[in-house]
Parts: sequence; C-alpha cells; structure tokens
Amino acid sequence: MTPGSRARAFGSCLPGGLLVILSLLLPLSLPAAEAAPGSWQARISGLRLAVPGRENASVPLQPPDLARQRRLAGVRWRFELPAGAAVRAWLCHPERCIELPRSRGRSSALAGLDAGQPLQFRFRLAPRGEAQQVGAIELLVEYR
Repeated sequence: MTPGSRARAFGSCLPGGLLVILSLLLPLSLPAAEAAPGSWQARISGLRLAVPGRENASVPLQPPDLARQRRLAGVRWRFELPAGAAVRAWLCHPERCIELPRSRGRSSALAGLDAGQPLQFRFRLAPRGEAQQVGAIELLVEYR
C-alpha cells in the first residue's frame, strides 16, 4: 500500500467511523436536552384592595406544558402600587409562599419546587389602611 492509497483508505473509512462516533454520542446529549432550562411569563391586570386585613388573590398563573416534570429555579416579579401604600404581598406555590418585600424583585426561595404547578399573587391591605389598587402584575418564572 502506498502512502497515497493509505490516505484514501483512511479517508474512505472516516465518514463511517465518524458516523459510529456520532451515533454513540447522541444518547449522551439527550439528557442534557431534556434538562435544558426554560422560562415563562405572565401579565395580569391588577386587583382592588378594599377591606383592611383581608387577603386578596390573583387568578392562578398557569405554567406551560413544557414546565411539567421540571423544577423552579427562580422568579422575578413586578407590580404597581401607589407610593407609601400599606400593602403586604406574597407569591404562592401550592407548597409554600414567599413574602415579597418590594413591588419588584427576584428570588430563588421557591427553587426546587415543581415548576408544573400554578403560582398566585396574594395581597393584604394593612389594618385601617385605605383602599388601594394593585396594578399591572408581571411574573417571570425560570425552571430547569
């Protein structure tokens, strides 16, 4: 066999060999694709808080089907309140709630919970507080 024929022989078996290597690597890449991170977002109209001390809840925010069998990684929220409004707020998963210290922020406190479950905002007007309007509620959910 001459050096030129050896190169042709190697080159002719390379595509088949490469195909075998790729077919062996393909199953290794699938779990990574299944665990790929994702996100979803929701925006809902606000709520009117009129009765002091009574909890008011938003409609449940439903995740997309792609979030099933995944775990929450983090959340970001934003809602509008008049300056100085005496309102407490929470973001709730069926397993637990987190208090939202500000009208906008982010948290990983729900990380690890089932990302296929709905989330819900809850608000409570302080005792003896005046009626308030919570406006433009937005949520961004990240999952893995």
